[in-house]
Amino acid sequence: MKSAIKEQSVVFAFSLIPMRPCHLQPDSPDSERPAATPNRKRVTLGDVARYVGVGSMTVSRALRKPEMVSLRLRSRILQAVDELGYVRNRVASGLASGTARLVPVIIPTLHHSVYVPFLEGLYTVLPEAGYQILLGTTEYLIDQEEQLVRALLGWFPDGLLLSGVDHSMRTREMLERVQIPVVEVMDVSESPIDMNVGFSHHQVGVAVAEYLSTKGYREIAYAGTLSEIDLRSVKRIAGFQETLKNRGLCDHLIQGSTEPSSIALGATMLNELLQKYPQVQAIFFANDDLAAGALFECQRRGIRVPDHLGIMGFNDQEIASAVVPAITSVATPRLEIGLTAARMLIDELRGKSVLERQVDTGFKIIERGST
Repeated sequence: MKSAIKEQSVVFAFSLIPMRPCHLQPDSPDSERPAATPNRKRVTLGDVARYVGVGSMTVSRALRKPEMVSLRLRSRILQAVDELGYVRNRVASGLASGTARLVPVIIPTLHHSVYVPFLEGLYTVLPEAGYQILLGTTEYLIDQEEQLVRALLGWFPDGLLLSGVDHSMRTREMLERVQIPVVEVMDVSESPIDMNVGFSHHQVGVAVAEYLSTKGYREIAYAGTLSEIDLRSVKRIAGFQETLKNRGLCDHLIQGSTEPSSIALGATMLNELLQKYPQVQAIFFANDDLAAGALFECQRRGIRVPDHLGIMGFNDQEIASAVVPAITSVATPRLEIGLTAARMLIDELRGKSVLERQVDTGFKIIERGST
């Protein structure tokens, strides 16, 4: 997937026609902007109306409020829409009505599959409720997140889902002023912008350090990518180091990398870590791909796992249970987070009272053969 995704902020729009909302000045909810080229004329709502022999307002009602138009006439209008290839300009509709039935979702990356269960949860709920998703990635950069939020708010979204709770001051100000439901996910905050669903990454670090030290490991290391700009990783490392220090253990065995996470990188990081700290007895990796790569490298080098080295991953991805020995990992409820966040957002949009505006889903250590 790395080759297909550029190292920059990107926006993916599903089931949407590319538009430029900032220049639209609609006369009606379905006004159209001029065609992009002289040889390509976009079919307008007026074209559909003339084809059927009714007024433009009647066509608009048939598409926006079908209950106001008779079934027979509505069928004729929908048939004309199909035959002419008319596509409704949802951005113009949003400018006129203040809503576009869009929900932007901003996540850090698509370089690996960690966010797939979370997105699966969203796609289980939001489209069924009539909302389309705009997906953007930040590559863990706070300034990129700020630019994305500013751009996506220009689509007149109904709500917004945002990974993490650490944002620039400007991003937070924009989201607090916009008056739409906002759900921060994958982390917990003492002062969420609006709604919040996730778990404490600091507590993950604490729990892992306690688990590995209780297993008898004394020289315990952490290895991960983007350990300075991935703020959730920063929190895990902090909890990990604090706990090791409190237990009288060495807390400085940290190996970082600026490369995108991969199985191959896990092998590289293992070799670098053992070269710097040959006394290491156990390693907590930032994800299961890295842990699997380290396990394969141990097998290549004849390092027995867990007898000579304990290996632990994070997120409990499928690969953790598929390798031999299976990798101990921290199971994070990413599907549950997606489902819960989407349902909270829909309840808010439908005017239902969301009594529990912050949900701590917790996490679980899954012990397997690698420790």
